[in-house]
Amino acid sequence: MTLMSALLLSTLLQSGAGLMPDPDRPSPFPASDSEADISAKVAELRAFFGSSEQDTRNTVATAQQRALIERLEARHAARLAGIWVDNDPGWHVVVRLTGDEPVADEVHGGADGPQYVHFRTGAALTEAEMQRRMRAQHPWIRSQVPHLDALALDVRTGELVLDVEEGHEARATVTTVRDHLEAQLGFPVRVRWQPASSQRYPP
Repeated sequence: MTLMSALLLSTLLQSGAGLMPDPDRPSPFPASDSEADISAKVAELRAFFGSSEQDTRNTVATAQQRALIERLEARHAARLAGIWVDNDPGWHVVVRLTGDEPVADEVHGGADGPQYVHFRTGAALTEAEMQRRMRAQHPWIRSQVPHLDALALDVRTGELVLDVEEGHEARATVTTVRDHLEAQLGFPVRVRWQPASSQRYPP
């Protein structure tokens, strides 16, 4: 990443992360997704930063994607089971929803090419409900799973993922705990076995 691109992204993060934006710097967000507004924003940022066309378009596109995600989260809050970015290649947002009612995919104008939104239905629980259940079980998980390194919700699959340090004792315990935990949570649990500490951090 070039220094100029980093400065542009810093402006983006200030403008989109709830921080007080620098009044002396232009916002990276165009007035709309129209080509005219995008071109005007690119020209404004290039004039201010002296940045390249590609760096500037990438920054504006990133700002647009951030704003798009916020709109999608608000619009589908009641059904939202997960939302993530898949930008290799192109600009793509994937939205996972509860229920079977279909939602048509979307295409939005972008500074660095079209921005696509892909909807996947069929999830049983919203992300908010899965997080609530996970927090309720968190103390029990910590007390029952030996050598637990981390736990997190994988919104792409709707699974609770446990990172557990490898070991014969851990495997025997975790198998039993996982079955009980899945029954308590009401959604799947996946275990990712990690190398033992002595292997990961040799003396």
